[in-house]
Amino acid sequence: MNREAREIKNISEHIPVEYDKKQHKTYRNRIARYKKVSKTLAIIVVLGGVASVLGWVLNIPFLRGEFSNFPGTKFYTAILFIMAGVSLYLLNCEEDPKKLAITRVLSTIIIIWSALTFLEYVSGLNIIFPNLYPSITSTVAKSRILSSINFVIIGMALLMSSYKYKIRLIQIIACIYGFIALLGLSAYFYGRSDNYVLDLIVQMAMLSSLIHICFSVGILCLFPDKEYTGRVTAQNNGGYMARRLLPINLGAVFFIGILITIGNQYSFYSDEFSLVLTIVTTMAFLTGIIIWNAKMLNKLDSERQESKEELFKIQKFYEEIVEGINEGIWVTDKNDRLYFTNRGMEKISRVKTRDMKGMNILKDIPPDISDVLEKYYTKAKDTLTPVQYDSIPVPLINGKCSYHSGWIIPQIYNGSFNGAICTVIDHTKREKAEKALKKSEAYYRTIFESTGTATIIIGEDRVIQMANKMSEEFIGYDLDEIENKMEWTRFVHPDDLERLKKYHEMRRTSENQVPSEYEFRLIDKKQNERQIMLYASLIPGTNSSVVSLLDITQRKKSELAIKNSLKEKELLLQEIHHRVKNNMQIISSLLNLQHSFVEDEEIKTILKDSQSRVKSMALVHEKLYQTDDLAEINAAEYIRSLTTSMFNNYSVQPGVELILDVGEVFFDIDTAVPMGLVINELVSNSLKYAFPDDKTGKIYISLQKSSEEGKYILKVEDDGVGFPEDIDFLNSHSLGLQLVKTLVDQLDGTVELDCSNGASFKINIKQNHYTKRI
Repeated sequence: MNREAREIKNISEHIPVEYDKKQHKTYRNRIARYKKVSKTLAIIVVLGGVASVLGWVLNIPFLRGEFSNFPGTKFYTAILFIMAGVSLYLLNCEEDPKKLAITRVLSTIIIIWSALTFLEYVSGLNIIFPNLYPSITSTVAKSRILSSINFVIIGMALLMSSYKYKIRLIQIIACIYGFIALLGLSAYFYGRSDNYVLDLIVQMAMLSSLIHICFSVGILCLFPDKEYTGRVTAQNNGGYMARRLLPINLGAVFFIGILITIGNQYSFYSDEFSLVLTIVTTMAFLTGIIIWNAKMLNKLDSERQESKEELFKIQKFYEEIVEGINEGIWVTDKNDRLYFTNRGMEKISRVKTRDMKGMNILKDIPPDISDVLEKYYTKAKDTLTPVQYDSIPVPLINGKCSYHSGWIIPQIYNGSFNGAICTVIDHTKREKAEKALKKSEAYYRTIFESTGTATIIIGEDRVIQMANKMSEEFIGYDLDEIENKMEWTRFVHPDDLERLKKYHEMRRTSENQVPSEYEFRLIDKKQNERQIMLYASLIPGTNSSVVSLLDITQRKKSELAIKNSLKEKELLLQEIHHRVKNNMQIISSLLNLQHSFVEDEEIKTILKDSQSRVKSMALVHEKLYQTDDLAEINAAEYIRSLTTSMFNNYSVQPGVELILDVGEVFFDIDTAVPMGLVINELVSNSLKYAFPDDKTGKIYISLQKSSEEGKYILKVEDDGVGFPEDIDFLNSHSLGLQLVKTLVDQLDGTVELDCSNGASFKINIKQNHYTKRI
């Protein structure tokens, strides 16, 4: 039995069942006081022995206890007292092999010395004791016969105490020894005679008697929580009564006897009356003691009743707690039989308490439950320590299966198993949730691994929490090196790092302001650089983000090649437009040169008109190669340049004003060239015929979007002399008007003429779609 078990056993013997912490503390303090008393009495015994030795050495009778005709303590008796007191003191100290060895040696010396002294008295021989001091003869120094008997008893008690052998016998010996000493002390108060052998045997010095009594009490207090002394110190009614009755009864009887004896010696009454007085006084004393103890017992009963009521309230309180909790609780006795289950257990097991009570937890329950539970229950029973079990499958009476978790807590009494308190929590929902979670994890892990892109999950601390197999190929590290160890910043190009750090922080504070996809350069384990497209978003309810990485290195190279190719084609197209424009300029120059060699005015006019038409087309190519995309020109700029050139070519008089109203319109070459030729023909007609004889006026050109999708309205107006009424402009033989009609048809448009105020042409044109180059 271990130390803790022995301590529990000792406490259980000497403290009532319903003890509390306060009673336990009181009991502990009492035991400590008794130990101090034992140690103090050991010191008193040593001091008494030393005083007697000094009395013999210095010849001081008082120190030997010789006063008022009382005989003194013998020299050898004093020496034995010193040895006995030292032994008792060492026994009260902490256990030490050296101290125990000294105690056993001194105890043996005491036994042998006292036994030899007793033999001297019996045999009449002077066996071994020489004269230790010139003035102290062997006869004078030798202990009296009663002291020698007591010292034999003392030595045996000390030797047994050093081994803690039969403590009950030690305490019996101490009591006998103490009463023998009391016999010697009482003789001085009650009287004795030298005519009887027994009277001679009980002769003992008064000081020796007192020291013997102190030593007897010291031995009894050496083990205050054991055996007979333990019953006196116990924190119960028996101990309470013993602690009060023993000292009062012993002291009262002793002193009453002394008083009656003194009264008889001084002839206050006869010997017969002294006997009567002794009996009556003792009866009166016992009556008073009984009444006093009755009062104390009543008080104890009252306190006990209050304690029971309080205990009942506490018990009721804990019962309500136990019955009120949702968790199940079942309790077994030392024979493994159920004797309590709470309502929570009934709810979990779907079995009533009355049907479970008395069942053997290992034998009477179904095997499919007991086989699993037995392992945990037996472990708790054998080790005497709490054992946890988790998610034990338990079949229910309805055929379903539930999962139970909880603790099996063994109850210990006297170091042995005394039943168990077991808690049960129904974790069926948790088990189902865990299975569903595992299934979900497997499902999403499969998706995670099968995305076709490198996918990682990044925590707020920048550590990669999770990565799929594709990530190994991207980064060059194994998953064991990546997951929960590596920060994503480790494989980002230094020039992109600060930008990505900023996005990482902003995604957790203002996600809407951070792009969900962007490019960066990745540096793998081998320091290779890759172009990566990153897609990132926060996982809802967390501060972690899921990131997909797509290698766009090859795409970037392809884009660069396409851009370079496009640049080359744009340069080539610019060059083509430039050359076309230059060639048309040459044609225009040739027409202009031809114009100077022609005398016929009609031919000159034809050449000039042709030159104007060529310039309008050349201007389109000039505007195109000046644009960025070589696809569309700004119609407003084009019309302004075209009309300005025409005003210069036709030497228009200052009185003719040009007004332009063109919106933000852009046309490709297929629309711009025919539209330019139409404007060229109509404006040239206005310049030639609308303002004869230096007449002043206005030419108004407007180009705006129509309400119909993809259509525009072009107006060319003048406030000149107007269009001749006898000419049908749609069926005119004029080359210019025929060209206008043909070009408008090419643009899928219509033309209208209003001659109410000069000439106003309204043309609806449709933009021809031209596929853009990449």
